[in-house]
Amino acid sequence: MTNLHFNYKDVFRAGRLGFSAKKIWLAFLGLLIAYIGYGILSYLAYIAGGIEIGEVWEVYRLVPMYPTGLPWFSWIIWITAFLWWLFISLIFGVAISKVTYEQLKGDEFFEIKEAIKFALKSGKSAILAPIVLVLFMLALLIMGIILALITWVPFFGQLFFAVMSVLAFAVCLFILYLVIVTLVSLIIGPSIVGETGNDTFDTLFESFSVVNDQPWRFIVYEFLLIFVILIGVGLLGFFSAKAIFLGQDVIGLIVPAGKLNNLLLNAAYYVKITIPPICPESWHNLLTGYAEWIGMPNLLYPHQYLPPYETWSGAVTSFILGVVYYFIILFVKSLGVAIFWAGNTVIFTVLVKKKDDKNLLEIKEEIFEEEKKEEKKEEPKKTVRKKPVGKKPKRTRKRTKKSR
Repeated sequence: MTNLHFNYKDVFRAGRLGFSAKKIWLAFLGLLIAYIGYGILSYLAYIAGGIEIGEVWEVYRLVPMYPTGLPWFSWIIWITAFLWWLFISLIFGVAISKVTYEQLKGDEFFEIKEAIKFALKSGKSAILAPIVLVLFMLALLIMGIILALITWVPFFGQLFFAVMSVLAFAVCLFILYLVIVTLVSLIIGPSIVGETGNDTFDTLFESFSVVNDQPWRFIVYEFLLIFVILIGVGLLGFFSAKAIFLGQDVIGLIVPAGKLNNLLLNAAYYVKITIPPICPESWHNLLTGYAEWIGMPNLLYPHQYLPPYETWSGAVTSFILGVVYYFIILFVKSLGVAIFWAGNTVIFTVLVKKKDDKNLLEIKEEIFEEEKKEEKKEEPKKTVRKKPVGKKPKRTRKRTKKSR
């Protein structure tokens, strides 16, 4: 079992815990499934709004952003795509948190298959917890709209509005509070489920408990975790770029420069990282500066497609290399995802110790009732050997002289 400090120092373990082949593979698999579904549905959203595929490709490549200026049904399709991405991320977040939790308890060989099985079985709690909060907030808003209709009643409506204004203000404050709890449940909910296997109600209870009992620790720890993620992803991205340049130099010793440049530039044409327009200008400048620092500004501003070298074979080769580039980008992102969920697992462990004085690493895992039933079914039935029952010998009366 890992001996934690149960303070802010433990957050810095997230970098080491996240830098794990199992966790990175789980994050990579989750990102791949999430982005495939998101990309298909996002393209459908733009196509439904009358935008041609070529136009969407030129602007966004494989990952379109939210559809601005399109009809409402395009927004519904895109929201479905976003929810797909979110739910898949939460499920695999549960799996990564489970692996991290078992590692902290001392089990370094916890299998990926078991983590995915656990996430598919218990991960619904991490999804349903924020959904329940959102539905509750929508119910409060609908009730407010219904009460607002009463103001249309002459004379009585205005008086009713004045009397209910204080209650309406309190409800609005409560809705904002629920928004904060929803965000917290999205951030730390998978770690709660991964460590405790809680159901939806218990996951909600722990989310409320974190917000009410340890708000400042949670905020500070999350900022420290973001700092660790930026360092980890930044370093891995830097060395990944240098590895690509090293491979290019080695191959360039054999392959002609014109052929190699044509293949690589056309491969880079397929790759583009789009920054969401909602992000501040400082984020755009930071990411642009980082791309230029590692020597890959084409990730944000790809080159135009050149006539392929050796026609169809060069085109196919460039396309395959473009797919490889996407896998490398997903690999770098996977480290950040792994650090995020591993770090939140540590954060939740520390917060539980602070607020409940309970060490989750010392709790033995309980066997679920269903597993107990399966074990009972698998137990061989004891066969009791019965003594052979033979026929009782017939008693023969001896004839005596008197009977004769």
